[in-house]
Amino acid sequence: MTLRGLWERRTLSLVVLLIAVVPIACAAVGPIYTAAAATTVVRDALLAAPVDGRGWRYTTRTGGIQAKAAALTASFTAAPVYGMEISSGDADLSRELSYTLVWQDGQCERLRPVEGRCPRAAGEVMASRASGMAVGSEVRLAALVRREPGTTELRPAPLKVVGVYGHESAGDPFWFGRTLTTPGGESGSSRIDPLFTVPQTREETAVAGAALTADPAQRGGWTDYAIVTVDAGRVLGSDLGALTALQAAADTAGRETGDIVYSRMPVTLRAMTTSSETLGVPTLLVSAQLVGLAWLLLFQTVGDLVRARGAEIALARLRGHGRARVWRFALAEPLLLLALAVPLGLAAGLLAARAMVEALLPPGIPAVFPAQAAYAGLAATAGGLMAAVVSAWRVATRPVTEEWRRTPRRSARGWVPDAVVLVVTALGLVELLAGGVISDTTGQSSSALAVPGLMALGVALLAARGLPVLARRLFGLTRRRGGLGPFLALRQVARGPVTTGSVIVLGTAFGLATFAVSAWTATSADYRRAAAFHNGAPAAITVQPVGPRAFADAVEAADPGGTAAPVIKVPGPPQLIATDPERLARVAAWDPELAGGMRLAEAAAALPGPGTPRVMVSGDRFRLTARHDVPPEGWQVRLFATFRIPDRLKPAAIPLGVLRPGGRGSYAWNLPLSCRDAPCELRRVHAEFTPLDEQATIPRMEVVVTRLELRDEGRWQRVPTPRWRVDGDPGRDDGGFVVSLQNNQTLRPATYDPRPAAVVVGVGAKLVPGLDHAFATGVRAVATASAAPGLTGPGVVMDLEQADRIAYGVHEQAVYQVWTRAAGVPALERALREQGLTVVSTRYESEVAAAFVRQGPGLALVLLLISALAAASLALGRTVLALHTAAKRRGYELAALEASGAKVAALRVALLLEQLITAAAGTLAGLVAGLLAAGAALGRIPQFAEPLVTPPLAHDVAAAPVALLTGAGLLAALLCAVAVSEALLRGIRVERLRDTPA
Repeated sequence: MTLRGLWERRTLSLVVLLIAVVPIACAAVGPIYTAAAATTVVRDALLAAPVDGRGWRYTTRTGGIQAKAAALTASFTAAPVYGMEISSGDADLSRELSYTLVWQDGQCERLRPVEGRCPRAAGEVMASRASGMAVGSEVRLAALVRREPGTTELRPAPLKVVGVYGHESAGDPFWFGRTLTTPGGESGSSRIDPLFTVPQTREETAVAGAALTADPAQRGGWTDYAIVTVDAGRVLGSDLGALTALQAAADTAGRETGDIVYSRMPVTLRAMTTSSETLGVPTLLVSAQLVGLAWLLLFQTVGDLVRARGAEIALARLRGHGRARVWRFALAEPLLLLALAVPLGLAAGLLAARAMVEALLPPGIPAVFPAQAAYAGLAATAGGLMAAVVSAWRVATRPVTEEWRRTPRRSARGWVPDAVVLVVTALGLVELLAGGVISDTTGQSSSALAVPGLMALGVALLAARGLPVLARRLFGLTRRRGGLGPFLALRQVARGPVTTGSVIVLGTAFGLATFAVSAWTATSADYRRAAAFHNGAPAAITVQPVGPRAFADAVEAADPGGTAAPVIKVPGPPQLIATDPERLARVAAWDPELAGGMRLAEAAAALPGPGTPRVMVSGDRFRLTARHDVPPEGWQVRLFATFRIPDRLKPAAIPLGVLRPGGRGSYAWNLPLSCRDAPCELRRVHAEFTPLDEQATIPRMEVVVTRLELRDEGRWQRVPTPRWRVDGDPGRDDGGFVVSLQNNQTLRPATYDPRPAAVVVGVGAKLVPGLDHAFATGVRAVATASAAPGLTGPGVVMDLEQADRIAYGVHEQAVYQVWTRAAGVPALERALREQGLTVVSTRYESEVAAAFVRQGPGLALVLLLISALAAASLALGRTVLALHTAAKRRGYELAALEASGAKVAALRVALLLEQLITAAAGTLAGLVAGLLAAGAALGRIPQFAEPLVTPPLAHDVAAAPVALLTGAGLLAALLCAVAVSEALLRGIRVERLRDTPA
C-alpha cells in the first residue's frame, strides 16, 4: 500500500526525497569538510615550522634508546632515525681542537662526498671539506682508545679518513636542524665539523677512563639518540590531541630522567592549536545554522507530502480504522522517504565534501567521514520527522469534510509563536552584537557568525507577516483595474498558508546566502589587501644572506635600472624594512589613503641620507694614535677597533692594545685576513676597563684619536681622518670620547644620519632594531602611515644604505628578499644566481592570500558560502514545489473559473503573479537580511587565525556578486513560475467539475 501510494505520487515523492537528501548532505558536508580543514591547518603549521619543530630528538647516555623512542611514536610519525655520537679533543693536547664523532642511520644516503667514499668499517671516518683533512690521513681522539696488539696498554685509536663531504644544509629534515658544516669555513675555529663513522668503531674501541665491557652500549662517553619526526603526509586534524600527548610525554621524560629531549614542537603545537580553535567554533556555528535551515525545509516539505494524502487518510478514518493504524498509515510514506534520504544524503555529502576538498584545499588532504557527519545528518532529519508527526496529527484530527473541500478555507495563523521567535531572535542579536559574548579586546568573536542566521530568520518572519497584509491593502486597487489575474493572485497570496512558509524558508535561505556572498567578497578583498602589504610586492624572492652592499650591488647587476628591489627584513617589534628607496617605489604595495595622501614615490624620495665617504681600509695591520688621560690606578684600559668584513655578516673587533701611562701613544694590531683581499670598513673605536685589584675606585677617563694608519705590503700610509661622532654625546666631533663603567661612549665615523628618515607605522618615539638588532637608533618620520610594504605590525621602512652605515653587522634572523613584479620571476632568479646569490624560495602575493584562506576563519567562510548557496537553490525549488502543490489542490477552483468565463491568459497571469510575488518577497527579504547581517557582523567576525595589526581592513562588500545572486534567484523564480503555471494550466479541464472526490 505504501509503495503504491509513493508510485501514484511519484513526482511529488521524488521531489520530496531530493529535497530531503540535499539538506542532509549539506549538514554532513560541514563535519567532513571541517575535518579536512583541520588536517590542512595541522599540516600547514607543520610544514611552516623549522625542521626541529616537526618532531623530537631524544638523547640518552643510559642505553635503551629504542624503547625510549617508542614512547614518542604514533601512527602519524615516521620511523625513528637512530644515531650515536661522542665529543673529544685531539689526542695531541697541543692542538686545541674539538671533534664530534657521529653515526646516524642512513647517513651515507645524505652525505655528498666530494672525494673518497662513505665509511664502511671500524676506524673509518668521513670528514668535511672545511676541516682540511685529506683522504688517507689519520686523526686520533683523546677520548677513544684501544688495546695495542700483544699489550695491555690503551692508546688513542687511529681513525682513517676515507672520504670528504661538502657543505650540508641544516634545512634537511634528516639532520633535525643540525648544522654540520661551518659556513664559509671561518679560520681560527677550534671546533671541527662532525666526523662520520660506523657503529663498529664504537664496538672495537673504548672510552678513555671507562671500563671495556662486553656490551658497547654500556661503555661510557657515547651518547645514543633517536630522531622522531611527524609525517606531514599522514597526520590528520584529529591527531592534534595525540600530538599534544606525545609532547607531554617528551616533557615528562626530560624532567624525570637524565635524558634530554630537544624539540621546538611546543611552538608548532601552539600554532596548530590557535588556528584549529579559530576553525572549530566558526564551522560549528555554520553547520548549526545549516541544520536549522534544513529543519525548516524538511518541516515544510514533508508537511506538504502528508497534506497531499489528506483525502486518503480521511477515507481510512471513514472505513473505521483505529487511531494507531491511521497514524501508521499517515506516517508510512514520509518516514520511508526520510529513511531512504539519510543514507543517500550522507553519501551525497561525502561526495560533495570530497569535491570541495579537492577543489579548495591543498593536494593530498583526505576527506574522511567522521561520526559527527552522521550525527549532523540525523539532526537535519529531525525536522522532517517533526513535520511528519505534526502534519499527520493535524490531518488525523481534522474534520473529514474539510479534507474534501474543493477550495480550502482560509485559516488564521496565530501570532504568538512568531512573536516568541522574534523576541528570542532580537535578544540573541543584542547579546551577540552588544553583549558579553563578544569580549575579545579586538572586538571580534567567532560567535558573531550566528548573527546571519538569526537576522535572516527574524527578517523572514516579518516579511511573511507583512506580505499578506500588504496584499490585502491592494485588494481595492485590483477591484478597479488590472484585470482578473492580479485580482486572483493577491487574494491567494493573502489567504494562502503556503505563502507564509515559503517566504520564511526562502527568506532565511537567501539571507544566509546573501551574507555568505557578502562576507566572502569582503574577506577575499581583505585577504588580497593584507597579502599585498605583508608580501611587500607581487613576488618576493628569498636569498641567502650576504653583506648588505654586496646584496644591493648583486640586485643592481641582475636587474639594471629595473624594478627589483633589495630588501632586508629584521624582526621586531618594531620591525625594520631596509631597502633601496628608488626601486621600492616602482614595485611595492602602497595606499596613499593610509599615508595622509602621500604617494610612495614622494615618501621614498625623502629616505636617502648623506653619502659621506666611509672609512675603508685594506691591508694587513691597523694603527691608531691617540692622546688620553693617565689610566686610573688599579685599572687596565684596552683599546678596540671594530670593522665590517666583506664576507661576514658579523663585525670583527680587534684589540689595539692597553693604554700606556704616558698619556699618548700608537696602538696597532693585525687586521682580519679578509681585509687583505677586499676593503674593510672601520665602524667604531671604543675602550674597556679591566680591574687589576678588588679595591679599585670607579674609573673615568678621556681618549682623543688623532691619527689613523694602515700597513699594506710592508709600508705604512695614513688613513684620512673622518669627521667623528660620539654615541652619547652627539655634539662632540673632535675624535674624543669618554671611557667609563657607566655610560661608556663609542667613537664612530660620522658617515650616517643619527636619526635617519623612515616611513613609520605605529612606532612613535621608540628605538628601531637596526640591521644588527641593537635597538640603538631612533628615526625621523617622513611619512606616517597605517600600513607599509613588508610590515606585519609596527615598524619602519628606511634606506638600506643608511641602515647599513648605522649597524655594526646583520642580525642572524634577518631575511634577505628581492621584491619584484610577478612577471619575469624565473629570469630574475637566474640572474641573481649568476651574481652569486643563492635563491632559497619565491613567494607570490597570491600564495599569501591563499594561505589566509586556509586558516580557520577562511575555511569556515568557504563552507558557509558553498552550503548557503546550495541551500538557497534548494529553498527556491521547495518554494516553487509548494506553490505548485497548493495550486494543484485548487484545481476545481481554477476549473470553475474557466467554466464561468475566465480566460486562460488571466489564469496564467494569476498563477504567475502568485508565485513571483511569493518568491520575490522571500528573495528580497533574504537580500535585506543578508546585507543587514553583513553590516552588523563583518567587522566582528575573525578573518585571520591571529588578529591582524596592519593594514587596516575596510570589509567592503562587492555589489556585483550580491546583485548577481539576487538576479539569479529572481530569474530562476520567473522561469520556474512560467514552467509550473503552464503545467498547471494544461491540467485544468472543465470536465473535472463532474468528478467526485476520491
